[in-house]
Amino acid sequence: MNPKLTLAISHHKAGTFVQAATLYRELLVAEPHNADALHLLGVLMHQIGQSKVATELIGYAIQINSQYAPYHNNLGNALHAIGDIAGARRSFERSITLDSRTSSTYVNLGNLENSQEDWGAAKKNFQAALRYSPASFDALFGLANLMMAKDETAAAIRWYKKAVSGEPHSIAALNALGNALLSSGDQEGAKTNYLAAAECAPSHPDAHINLGNVYMAQQQFDLAIRSYERAVHCAPSDRDAITLLGLAHLKREDAEEAMNAFSRALRLDPGHARTHLFLGHALIKGKHFLQSIQCFEETIRLEPTCDEAHNGLGAAYEGLGEYIKASAAFAAAHSLRPSSVDYLVNIGLNILRRKDKGGVEFLDRAIKLDPDHIDAHVARAVILLSEGDYELGWPEFEWRWRLPEFSARVRPFTQPLWEGQSLDRRVILLHAEQGYGDTIQFVRYVKDIVRLGGVIVLEVQSLLYRLLKQIPGVQACLRQGIDPLPNFDLHCPLMSLPNVLGTRLDSIPPPVELTAVAKDEIFLKPFQRLEALKVGIVWAGNPKHTRDTFRSIPFQMLLPFRELSGVTFVSLQKDVPNCDVIAASTFPMQRPLLSCEDFLDTARVIDTLDLVIGVDTSVAHLAASMGKPVWLMLPESADWRWGLEGEGTPWYPTMRLFRQTAKDGWADLVNRVLTDLAKISRTLHPPV
Repeated sequence: MNPKLTLAISHHKAGTFVQAATLYRELLVAEPHNADALHLLGVLMHQIGQSKVATELIGYAIQINSQYAPYHNNLGNALHAIGDIAGARRSFERSITLDSRTSSTYVNLGNLENSQEDWGAAKKNFQAALRYSPASFDALFGLANLMMAKDETAAAIRWYKKAVSGEPHSIAALNALGNALLSSGDQEGAKTNYLAAAECAPSHPDAHINLGNVYMAQQQFDLAIRSYERAVHCAPSDRDAITLLGLAHLKREDAEEAMNAFSRALRLDPGHARTHLFLGHALIKGKHFLQSIQCFEETIRLEPTCDEAHNGLGAAYEGLGEYIKASAAFAAAHSLRPSSVDYLVNIGLNILRRKDKGGVEFLDRAIKLDPDHIDAHVARAVILLSEGDYELGWPEFEWRWRLPEFSARVRPFTQPLWEGQSLDRRVILLHAEQGYGDTIQFVRYVKDIVRLGGVIVLEVQSLLYRLLKQIPGVQACLRQGIDPLPNFDLHCPLMSLPNVLGTRLDSIPPPVELTAVAKDEIFLKPFQRLEALKVGIVWAGNPKHTRDTFRSIPFQMLLPFRELSGVTFVSLQKDVPNCDVIAASTFPMQRPLLSCEDFLDTARVIDTLDLVIGVDTSVAHLAASMGKPVWLMLPESADWRWGLEGEGTPWYPTMRLFRQTAKDGWADLVNRVLTDLAKISRTLHPPV
């Protein structure tokens, strides 16, 4: 063999393609009809992606020597790469005619037939390859890929395992086996193979991406993020890896990191519609609703039929309280995918937020499509309860326990759930399940349980313990997560009691009377000296509440209250939001909650007041349970317990509801409260 050709082949095998190509070309200058040099240069061109050039070079080699099977085999590979299926098939068949015992040709022909979904022909060729080379990795791998293409996952796994046993360090085979195992539901088996692939090639992104996908399926988001970060480190310009990293951050509720990842992916590919979609979802999570609208609109511009973008646009408009625009967006999403239960749920809830009727009909349609759809049942409960249909609403409300966010609240008791069976002096554990206000509102059912013969053990949040431990009828009161549970026979979450007891709008029991519990003359002495009308105000709830942006009021809007004469304001705000610190500092009011340890101390403060004005928080529930007049300021779309209309509520006789209307927002509502408060102040303290 020509020494230059030998050297060129050596470089070719070593992967130093530039040197190999240079030597092949130098040889062809001297020997333009050297078929081997033409053929090998063609193979190299195919390997670096220049398959069209490869077909020309190998074609020249075949003109010189048409009887050498490998020439035809490699010409088939190049023709397959440029999409000339018929030409590739003829080349492979010609190669087999010249040499029927070379397994690689059968493998190549099998891969071609597999790409054309001619499963029978593909299988026949892979089997022929194995007949001549039983341990052929390429044949085993090709047959496994064929089985996966036919959705015969179990068979594919068997063939992938045989391929891996022959080449245990093959990244492609380990990843493919992992994918097949994951498809079959074997997440741990998939993880084992992905880890092996990552160990074999730490700088290869695919194994890290696949491993991240398993962790995502297992909801191990921290581990998924770590895997995707490794993939991005290996391939900093891989848009898909960066996008997956963003999705993992989004699942972990880390909106800022998700936004950063999606923005980085968009810098690499500004025209990728789904990345705009994902960024829109991250912006919603971060409460950047205006920017999210821009992302969803850009997604729709790039992909007009993307139903998810229209749905996201609806969610963004709802985040701004623009329910009419949200309605149009949800309708567009539904028209594009009428079978989506989620879209029917969104339409139903949107109708509720617009205070229209008919939302339940959409939820009924959703449940007909998917009888076990948790969100649909919970949304149906919210609508029914909001409309006052407690007979149907309470049973549906029990679906809340199946929500993913409720999984940590499910108590693994061996004792049965109380569902109305006879109590007859049996010990029943009543336990808090949600917020402080919910506990205060539903602890009223203690008296009913006592009347039915139950011996009550009440478990509540620690900050409510001192306030509620003296409720008549409570045998023992425990601090949730602190005090060990005694023996008990039955249990029931507090918010399930209305369902068990069949509560209707006209049979809501009165709130627990907490006034007597709150009396403490020594504690109250500084506040009893006040002679003016004493009004407590609370304007912000828990910022982690899903709809806190709607129910909390910027303190700036309450500044007109300071102009009232004859009124002394007392802050019932334990923690002042950062955005309100400056405005609140300009308002002359007492701040006794700074020294309060729990709700008993708060109740003692409230007991000194003439009126409490606030938003939908636990303080409002506490004050109303104490029989204090409470003016509750509600957003346009209020919580289900306050109904859809009216100034009164059957839950608290001393509570008056001030509702937003679609056109006014907080400004007009605050003005109405201010006007009525001024009237009371003038009545009690007429001008001299």
